[in-house]
Amino acid sequence: MQEYAKNSSGAAAMVWSPLKPWKIVSVAVANKPLIMDGAMGTELMARGLDLPLPLWSAEANLTDPEIVRGVHADYLYAGADIITTNTFRTTTWSYRKADYSPKRAAERAKSSLMKAVELAQSVNPNIVAGSLTSIEDCYEPETFPGIGAAADTYGETVEWFIEAGVDVILFETMGHLDEITVALESVENANIDIWLSLIIKDKYHLLSAHPLDAVYNLGKGQVGCLMLNCNTVEKTDQTLKSMIDNWGGDWGVYPNMGLTDPEPDGAMDEKVGENDFRKTIKKYLELDPMVIGTCCGSTPNHIETISNMIQGK
Repeated sequence: MQEYAKNSSGAAAMVWSPLKPWKIVSVAVANKPLIMDGAMGTELMARGLDLPLPLWSAEANLTDPEIVRGVHADYLYAGADIITTNTFRTTTWSYRKADYSPKRAAERAKSSLMKAVELAQSVNPNIVAGSLTSIEDCYEPETFPGIGAAADTYGETVEWFIEAGVDVILFETMGHLDEITVALESVENANIDIWLSLIIKDKYHLLSAHPLDAVYNLGKGQVGCLMLNCNTVEKTDQTLKSMIDNWGGDWGVYPNMGLTDPEPDGAMDEKVGENDFRKTIKKYLELDPMVIGTCCGSTPNHIETISNMIQGK
């Protein structure tokens, strides 16, 4: 349950929940949505880093921490309330795919994750969200490796996030019902806010073709904010109102900026134009989200636009 508070600045705040006193919960203050930061991977590539798969951006936390921190700082300066950790691929599973031994893979993955959280915390955002995603490619739900592998991966990564002290655990770009089920089971006893963000096939289905209704039922009582992310604006527009109505709780949205789905590394050729972007954000803001932001292909300029629109500039 979200607790609401007001302060003189009208900015996002963190408060203790009297119902769950062990938790710090995120709140939107004075009807102001929380602004999620934008893309990390495509920003790192734009700043000159090579992000080969399967590790993608994971190694950047250890090899180029100043660049990762710079991206965080630019999003914060642009107006973001929430900084997500650069942890999309910081799992033992990914490092094993990169030919690390089991022991070394776990050590390297944890080192990268801990550094990622440290970098996110170092810019002093209102909220640090620990980012987890599908174990394999987000756009290929058919590659889901099974319940056992998922339980090991999510269980281990959640433990690391709690040890590192994130404010929220964010399962994002999740498109397979079985994987979402295992992910939520991994945080059943975690005393921390849980957010879940979905990648979809259409208005009624996850990308895996499982029904969205099953996710709404699964998340009740556990997911504090249900979101759509890394979907095109077109797909988001087709689905968002239905999700809001069927979910009935706090919600958020952060689409990608591509006119079509991005490549596995997040790259895209054609992007949403500035005028269309402003029209899209205006439409979403009128629906009263808890969280709003952007995903692949976005920059701090997109976040600044959202911040200015919320402030009426």
